[in-house]
Amino acid sequence: MRVNYFVIICFAWALIGILTRIIIMFLGKKWNKWEENKAYSEKKPIWLYFVAIFAVFIIAYTWYMVFTSNIYLSWIIALLLTLILIKVFAQIFNYNKFRKYVKKVMNDASTFKKINIGVFIFSIMLVLLGIFYMFM
Repeated sequence: MRVNYFVIICFAWALIGILTRIIIMFLGKKWNKWEENKAYSEKKPIWLYFVAIFAVFIIAYTWYMVFTSNIYLSWIIALLLTLILIKVFAQIFNYNKFRKYVKKVMNDASTFKKINIGVFIFSIMLVLLGIFYMFM
């Protein structure tokens, strides 16, 4: 058993996903108001640019690690991380449309619940993938 870069990425990503779902459960509608009015305010927040730069860096480094390390199936986490760029680019290049989508989801309890359940299940899958990488 060993901890490597891919294990850390899996567990960190899963931790973020699970913790945010717990916070959402406890805050309820307060979370929606915070996300709509603070996180995604009418004026595009500057933090989005920092997150985008960080995401591109992490994804590039992850692909570098795929090609320079000998971790079996490491490309799976790299591919999953790369898919984050869809959200990142939507936030950066089409912010108003993304913000409208966020508002729509926040005001549709069924969709919001499905997304949260999906993120939780995805986080559990990341934990399992992290355990897999520990033994490879």
